[in-house]
Amino acid sequence: MTLPNSYLDKIRHIYLFDNLSDAEFKQVSEHSKLVKFATGEILYSQGDYCHHFYVVFDGVMKLFHAAPNGTERVLELIGAGQLLGEDAMFIGQYSTHAVALEPSHVIAFDSRTFVNLLHTNPELCLRMMTLMSHRQQNLIDEIGNLTLQSAIQRITQYLIKENGSLAELDGVVRFNANKQVIASRLGVTPETFSRIIGKLRNEGMIDCIKDSIVLKNVASLRQVADGMISLNR
Repeated sequence: MTLPNSYLDKIRHIYLFDNLSDAEFKQVSEHSKLVKFATGEILYSQGDYCHHFYVVFDGVMKLFHAAPNGTERVLELIGAGQLLGEDAMFIGQYSTHAVALEPSHVIAFDSRTFVNLLHTNPELCLRMMTLMSHRQQNLIDEIGNLTLQSAIQRITQYLIKENGSLAELDGVVRFNANKQVIASRLGVTPETFSRIIGKLRNEGMIDCIKDSIVLKNVASLRQVADGMISLNR
C-alpha cells in the first residue's frame, strides 16, 4: 500500500530520491511501508540480509558495532529525514546494528526495486557513488580525530557541530541521546564525558539545563576544539 502523499512529500527532497522522476519516485514509493519501533527495538542486526533501506520519519535510530563481550561502539545517530541501510543494497548484508533510541517511525523501501532503477539511471548511480565517497571521507576523518585529538577537543567539536550552522549558532545543544551513547560516539567513557562537561561549565564556556547545554562562549569553545586552549590544569 502506497504511503500518503503527506508522508512522501516530506522525504521527496532526500538526495537519494531528488534525482528521480515523478514516475520513478512513485515506483519506489509503491514498494514502501511505514514501520513503528519502540525504544530499544531492533531495526536490523549486523550480518542480516538486506531487503530494505530506510528513512527515519521521526525519532532517532542508533547505528553501532558490538564486540563479543557486549561492548558497543556507537557509529552514528540517525534522525528524522536521514537514510540508513542504503549501503547494504550493494553488499547484500547490513554492516552495523540499528536500534531505536526512542519511539520512532521508519519508512522501509524495497532494495531490489531501487537497484533496478540504478540500471537505467546513470545520474542516480553517480549520486550513490558521491555518497559513498563522502561517507568514506567522514570515516577517515573520524579515525583521524580519534587518533590525533584529545577527548576535550572531540567533545567541544561535537557541541559546536550539534548546534547546527556555525554561522548562526543559537547557543543551545539539545541531546537526542543519553550521555553513554554520546560518549561512545565520541570514543570516550561516560565518566570522561561528564568530567569534561563539568570542566567546560566551570570555565564559563557552557551551562547545563536539564538535557540541554547552553553555549556561553563559542569563541573559546572553538579555540579548545582547535587545540589553541588547554584546560589541563
